[in-house]
Amino acid sequence: MSFQWRSHDKKEKVIKLKKRKVKIFIISLVTLSIFGYLIYAGIRDTMTYYLTVSEVLAKPLQSFEEVVRVGGNVYADSVKWDAKDLRLYFKMKDEKASLNVEYRGVVPDSFKPGREVILEGVYRGEGKFIATTIMPKCASKYE
Repeated sequence: MSFQWRSHDKKEKVIKLKKRKVKIFIISLVTLSIFGYLIYAGIRDTMTYYLTVSEVLAKPLQSFEEVVRVGGNVYADSVKWDAKDLRLYFKMKDEKASLNVEYRGVVPDSFKPGREVILEGVYRGEGKFIATTIMPKCASKYE
């Protein structure tokens, strides 16, 4: 009889050990999945993917009801600053097209005519882009 008890106790221990390993595996899998998602979300939000001016103008207007990023160069002689209303007006271009931009707010110090910028905002059609954020690209230190 004592042999059966030992055998039964051993089986219970093996079953408990297997259940414990499965729990640890599931908890580890969930934890790694959460960390993986957090890393992905962080990278996705900091990536500076953007459309070119030509791509913005080629898309149908209804596809830009939400905020988009557009990149291009600021026309050298197009910058106009309204200090009273804190509004900046300028033209942005790529190799094929140009876009009229309106921005309201403080202009970054590194914003200069002729420089490449990435804008975040809403395209309103007819070549007009309302920017909410201006992100000047850093000039090369060897220029």
